[in-house]
Amino acid sequence: MVLGDAHISRRSPTANSRLVYGQTTKHKEYFNFVYNLFKPFCAKDYIPQFKTINDKRNNKTYTSFHFITMQLPCFNVFREMFYVSNIKVLPTNIYDLLTPRGLAFWIIDDGSLQGKGLHINTYSFSRGEIDKLLLVLQDKFGLKCSIHYNRDKKPIIYIFKESMDKLRSLVSQYFIKVMLYKLGI
Repeated sequence: MVLGDAHISRRSPTANSRLVYGQTTKHKEYFNFVYNLFKPFCAKDYIPQFKTINDKRNNKTYTSFHFITMQLPCFNVFREMFYVSNIKVLPTNIYDLLTPRGLAFWIIDDGSLQGKGLHINTYSFSRGEIDKLLLVLQDKFGLKCSIHYNRDKKPIIYIFKESMDKLRSLVSQYFIKVMLYKLGI
């Protein structure tokens, strides 16, 4: 999830880390699903935060949800893997870390159908890190992909339509029903 909408913060160099997850969506079901995964790591009476956002560009209303876990030692390992000098980086062992389940969460957080293929946003990462992610998708999962550029000329990963059936078979079991549209299902 740290590839997508989660990040791990630490208030001071000696403090434990905490996971922060936020998403702007119209699908509260997915947010609740993620929150329930991390609820044991939140304070006993913690209530996730939300606010309504009116998008004037398209006259749609969205809700921004977020939660923050307690500061716990279990998050320190991930903070150390994914951050250098408070900047999110791709861990050197991403090939070993990225599983079909992790890929599913990343797509749910940052993926979108593009024609008959799929874009995955990679805004937090350098071009070299994006190239490494591309190689993991190709070598580990056998997906045909390339780098595309969005309107702002930022690189994003594109998974070709020829690989969509393979992608669906890898990740669909980890999707909640309301998010399957991201796979064209």
